[in-house]
Amino acid sequence: MSYSEDEKLLKQVLNTIINSTAGLKHVLVIDNTGITIMSESKFNVAKDDVTVEKIGAIGGAVFIAGEEQGQILGYGDIRIQITEYFEGFIFSAKVGNGVLCIATDTKVQVGFIRALLNRYAIKIGQILSNYLKQDQEGINNELKALFGTDMPL
Repeated sequence: MSYSEDEKLLKQVLNTIINSTAGLKHVLVIDNTGITIMSESKFNVAKDDVTVEKIGAIGGAVFIAGEEQGQILGYGDIRIQITEYFEGFIFSAKVGNGVLCIATDTKVQVGFIRALLNRYAIKIGQILSNYLKQDQEGINNELKALFGTDMPL
């Protein structure tokens, strides 16, 4: 598989995050619809039909719902969303046109994970913005070729 420069940069950042401390299980970047763009995992997810894509889809829905809830309450946008379970945490943060999700066990330092999210959110947001822009341009070109038109989309 050939990766673009943006994909290589994103993969490198996710790899840095997943290997930054013990207790991290999965790091995902998803778009605003919950589609997983890229992920890194320390452990195999495929258990009882669970996939990284399902984690991303549900994580995206929960994040968007939290954003809506914050707007309704007049709290504004989400800075960081933390969901604590008996067996682990899911941390999520807005990164440009997407969401960065980190799934961990319960033994992580919450402050350190918050610092990771804050440290990498802007960089991932910039990479993602460029990557999605290129992706959209490619889709537009394919649609033009498909319909044989020079009209702007």
